[in-house]
Amino acid sequence: MSNDELEKLRQRAKKLAVEKSYLQLIIQLMSRISMVSGLENTIDNLLHSVVDVIGGANLILYYQIDDETFYTDVYGKKQKLQTIADPQVAEAYRSGLPTEYEHHFKDTQLISAEFTNAYTWVYPLKVGNQLIGVFKMESLHIAMRELYEHLPLFFNYIALVLKNEILGYTRLQQINQQLEQEIIHRKQIEKDLRHAKTVAEEANQAKSIFLANMSHELRTPMNAVLGFSKIMQTDPEITESQRQNLNIINRSGTHLLNLINDILDMAKIEAGRVVIETEPFDLGETVRDIVDMMRERAESKHLQLFHTENSALPRFVEADPYKLRQILINLIGNAIKYTETGSINVRFNIKNHVDQNKVWLVCEVEDSGVGIKAEDQGKIFEPFVQVGKNSSQKGTGLGLPITKQYVNLMGGTISLTSQVNKGSLFRIELPVSKVSAEDIMAIKPHQNQVVGLSPNQILYRLLIVDDNFENRLLLKKILQPLGFQLREACNGQEAIEIFQQWQPHLIWMDIRMPVMGGKEATRQIKALPNGKDTVVVALTASVFEDQRDELFKAGVDAFVSKPYRIDEIFSCLHQCLNVEFIYQALEPQPVYVSEHVPVKQFKALPAALQSQLHHAAGQLDLEQTASVIAEINALDNHVATGLQHYLEQMDFQAILDLCESR
Repeated sequence: MSNDELEKLRQRAKKLAVEKSYLQLIIQLMSRISMVSGLENTIDNLLHSVVDVIGGANLILYYQIDDETFYTDVYGKKQKLQTIADPQVAEAYRSGLPTEYEHHFKDTQLISAEFTNAYTWVYPLKVGNQLIGVFKMESLHIAMRELYEHLPLFFNYIALVLKNEILGYTRLQQINQQLEQEIIHRKQIEKDLRHAKTVAEEANQAKSIFLANMSHELRTPMNAVLGFSKIMQTDPEITESQRQNLNIINRSGTHLLNLINDILDMAKIEAGRVVIETEPFDLGETVRDIVDMMRERAESKHLQLFHTENSALPRFVEADPYKLRQILINLIGNAIKYTETGSINVRFNIKNHVDQNKVWLVCEVEDSGVGIKAEDQGKIFEPFVQVGKNSSQKGTGLGLPITKQYVNLMGGTISLTSQVNKGSLFRIELPVSKVSAEDIMAIKPHQNQVVGLSPNQILYRLLIVDDNFENRLLLKKILQPLGFQLREACNGQEAIEIFQQWQPHLIWMDIRMPVMGGKEATRQIKALPNGKDTVVVALTASVFEDQRDELFKAGVDAFVSKPYRIDEIFSCLHQCLNVEFIYQALEPQPVYVSEHVPVKQFKALPAALQSQLHHAAGQLDLEQTASVIAEINALDNHVATGLQHYLEQMDFQAILDLCESR
């Protein structure tokens, strides 16, 4: 081998060694760039890696995100550009081709073959035909000139990495924007919910105030009406005619009170002010009382009311007896109302409960009435809704909605099965606790009439505090004949003054009064000397059971709701002061069943009178109905007598049924 050939081989080996070293530099750079993630981290790492390995006075990266251009250099300068002022970079953007310039530090020109100074590379970063950005390397040393031909591989790799990072950054920005929008939307929803909650709370507060006022204004006079009529019924000197009139007053007042209670109860439920108050009671006696009461109503329509109980049904339970009573009255009354012929079956059973101290009380009320269409069955539990051909009947349309709400509040369920013209079956299941007979007997009220005080008792001093004259007079009429010492006050301030002078044993305290209410008066009395020894009984027509807690915290010892029964007053005195009474057995009051009015005889009356009677009864107008019956009496005394009995028993439904019969 000649010396020339040997030299050529040496040069070739040297060139391969240099190329290998350049490739190793490129691979080293690519490896360093792939060590980080994230757009900003990748750009910073790229610039510093290149300056470390290749050199250069400055390295600059121009890159695109959407339609915006960004600038970053190795010294940490970063900015968003409106336009590209650098003509070399602008040319690279325009042509998409790499260029090499001689760098004189003062100006930059296209270099010639005889360059002796440093140089600058401007390289477009492309993935396929997509321009990602431009990479500018300023003032590179002449020693790195041979690296230039190996840079396309490196810059293509940079372009690919940069594209992926920009895509990731764009997606992250989109996600962040979506999250920000969702956060803004969620905050707006929360703001709207807070506002809605505030509005609802204000509405509930307004409703609560309205209900309390309505309850006081309606129930207070009803307390006097029912109380005085009850006192007069026990007067041995009244005539039978007067007794019948008092019975009508009492039944009418009770009927009106029931209507008031229905409307107020539904409003209480909507305001969330209904609470469940459990106590031991005689379930068997409660059921019999309700069935006996409803049987009279059924018989007035010539219906049969059957009542059956499972032998395992507990006699004594603990639940809310008042709401259970209302549930049963509503269901049985509804069955009677919508049944023209046949019978009503009331069945009681039990099911085991997971709690061994409890059982499920199961009650089914089945009738042979008109039934309910399938499309109407979902509506009957809505307030003020009555369905079917008898939807014009009397009532508020609140019985079943109240029933369902009470069942739910008591932790039970209610269901309906019905077929048109065959009847309906309502089934309720309520959890009740079992209790012993001793628990019931200890609290069971005396059923006889109080006629006096047992001998050898102290002379009790009782203070009556009420701004309503009729209510004070009613309590005096109940208590004065028995020998109690009584004083009266019209407001809480007077009550405090009398207490300090007279030291009563018990105070009947109305709650809503001018000058000073009963709650504040109770609080002040209890703070006075001997105040804690004086029993304070709250007498109020307040509609909210949960307000009792506030009264008890103020110092109230017991609670009696208006309108109250007379025996509740005596029972309270016995429980609070251990007063012993002398009782006299009450004579049973005869139960009158309305006479049957023959349809044929009734239909013989003039059509105008029948129409007037139907309208008056449909409006529940006592005065107008009585006036029409008086006109009928001139034509047919027998029909008028039967209608009068219906009216006295407030049985407008029987009158309507008669008017609508054929």
